[in-house]
Amino acid sequence: MSDEPAQLSTSTMTKPAAPGTPPGNGNGQRRKAIIIMAIIVLIVAVIVGVPWYLNARQYVSTDDAFVSAHIVYISAQVPQQVKKVLVLDNQFVHKGQPLVQLDDRDYVAQVAQAKAALAAAQATNEANQYLLAITKQTSNADVAKQQAKVAIARTGIAAAKAQLAAAMASVAQAHAGVLSARAAVAQTQAEVVSDQATSDKAQADYHRYATLVKTGDVTPQQLDSYRATADSAAAMLVAAKTKVIAAQAQVAEAKAQENAAHQNVLAADEQVASAKASLQQAQAELAAVNNVPEQVGQKQSTVSGSDAQIAQLKAQLQQAELNLSYCRITAPADGYITNKTVEPGNYASVGQSLMALVRPNMWVTANFKETDLAHMRPNDPATITVDAYPNVTIKAYVQSIQAGTGAKFSLLPPENATGNYVKVVQRVPVKILFKGDLKHLPYLAAGMSAVPVVRVLPEVKAK
Repeated sequence: MSDEPAQLSTSTMTKPAAPGTPPGNGNGQRRKAIIIMAIIVLIVAVIVGVPWYLNARQYVSTDDAFVSAHIVYISAQVPQQVKKVLVLDNQFVHKGQPLVQLDDRDYVAQVAQAKAALAAAQATNEANQYLLAITKQTSNADVAKQQAKVAIARTGIAAAKAQLAAAMASVAQAHAGVLSARAAVAQTQAEVVSDQATSDKAQADYHRYATLVKTGDVTPQQLDSYRATADSAAAMLVAAKTKVIAAQAQVAEAKAQENAAHQNVLAADEQVASAKASLQQAQAELAAVNNVPEQVGQKQSTVSGSDAQIAQLKAQLQQAELNLSYCRITAPADGYITNKTVEPGNYASVGQSLMALVRPNMWVTANFKETDLAHMRPNDPATITVDAYPNVTIKAYVQSIQAGTGAKFSLLPPENATGNYVKVVQRVPVKILFKGDLKHLPYLAAGMSAVPVVRVLPEVKAK
């Protein structure tokens, strides 16, 4: 049985050619058929491959891509023991929802203490303001009163000086009266001398003519005439002496008036001196009470100090209330709770991570080769498939391209200036955003692998 296939194969290979067939004609036909098939395959490859190439060169893709999301690390802002944990792992929470409750008794006491201190400072400030107002009112009233006294004293000085001037004018007038009265006395005394001489002559004539009447040289009628002349002269003498007495009385009266005027001058001088003394006293009293700016400044300084203390205590109260509010840790945004490491009874330190919150708005960070970015631009359309959902294609678009390679921002960036340099194609992170919502995907987590395909349209970009 093993020899029959060999015999058949040998007979087949050594089958003689049909009569009338030229030798070697079968090999030529096979070559011709192979060439034709090759041409057909080449034509089909050109027809199919060229459009495929032209279409494929408009797309760039990478499998070095991952789903990214905003991750907020929740930590305590005040050190305190954890009283309650109000959420579970992977729970969805809304913004403002309580997450952790710390023991707040210490901070409640601090708030109460700060409120009490603020109330005491406010009461002190009100008292200081009241004292300031009273100081302003009383000091201003005292100053006004003393100023009035000064004005009255100055008016008294002016009145006393006016009286002094009037008294001095009276003295001058009385002295003039004395001089006038003395002149009148001198004049009347001169008249007395003149009348005395006239009376003596008239008496002498009368006595001489009375002797002559006995001899008959003078008639009685002439003697009567001389007697009348002598009597008249005597009467005029008496009248002149009377005028002298009256003039002397006027001189005495004028001297009395002059003395009274001098007394008035002395009294006026005393009034001027008294008025000046009153002015000096009023000015001294005014100077004593005229320290209103200093008193008001002192009270105002006290009020300003209490105002500053109130501001400081308000700040302390705000800080205490803020610390109290920190005992209730809430969600800063909507998202999923992950990596929860806190439990009731733990002591939370400031800055210690208690849990993480992953926000639902996600995107893809794709690390494209630098050679794929020649025509890629923001807003280029893209599609994304996530490894967890290989049969689902998600529409997306390029949001931005990082201005630096991933290696440049790594923990230990390469230093190509030292050692042997080997050129490596670099990767550049590209942020790709999803279009629409992702509610049709039951679960999408940060860090999942994704494959984005971006349509770059190099011909359009070249224009």
